[in-house]
Amino acid sequence: MEKIKIIITDDKAGYRKLIAEMLEPSCVSIIGEAADGKQLLRLLETIHPDVVLLDLEMPVMDGNKALDIISKKYPEIKVIILSFYFEWVLVEHYLQRGAKGYIPKDALEPELLMEALMEIQNGKIYLHEKSPGKKQFTERQKEIMPLIFDGLTNDEIADEMYISKRAVEKQRQKIYQQSGASRAIDFYKYAFTRGLQFLGRITDVKGRH
Repeated sequence: MEKIKIIITDDKAGYRKLIAEMLEPSCVSIIGEAADGKQLLRLLETIHPDVVLLDLEMPVMDGNKALDIISKKYPEIKVIILSFYFEWVLVEHYLQRGAKGYIPKDALEPELLMEALMEIQNGKIYLHEKSPGKKQFTERQKEIMPLIFDGLTNDEIADEMYISKRAVEKQRQKIYQQSGASRAIDFYKYAFTRGLQFLGRITDVKGRH
C-alpha cells in the first residue's frame, strides 16, 4: 500500500513532534512541517501531500485563512482540522468549507488519528465520536454572528443582509439566549472561549468580502 503523505501544521514544535510520534510509519510519510499558515503555503508550492493536519490558532496566518486558500488552490488536498475548540457550529462550518475531518486535540490518540486518515483516504468524512449531534444555531444565526463579532450595529447588519432591523434584533436575542448571554460582552466571552471567532462570514450576502 502506498504511504499517505502528510504535512503537520501547528505553531508548537512539541505538538508537531507528538503528532508525528502517533503516526504509523509503515502507513504514513511525513513530508513536511509548518508552524503557521504562510509556511504551509510555501511548502505546498514545492511538495504535494495527500493530507494536511491543520491547527486553527496560529500566528502570522491562522488555519482559518490557510484552509480557504488550500480549498481554492489545492482542492485535491484533504484537510483535517485539529483544534482545542470543539463546538458543533464550528465543526459544521469547517466541513462546509472543505475540511474532510475535525478532531479535538484533547481526544487525539494514535489509533484514532490513523483511523481518521484511513477514513478520509477512502473518500469519507471523519468526525470524532464525541461530536455533538444537534445544531445549536440556525443558518441565519451563523450568518449574523460574524457580523456581531465585527461590531456592526443592528441597522448595519440589516443593511448587510437585506433583512429588517426587527429580524436582526430577534435573531440577536435568540443567539444571546442560546449562549446564556444577556449582552454583547457576555456573548463575546462565550464565543471566544469556544473558537467561534474562527467562523468568518459563512455567506457572502452582498458578494463583497
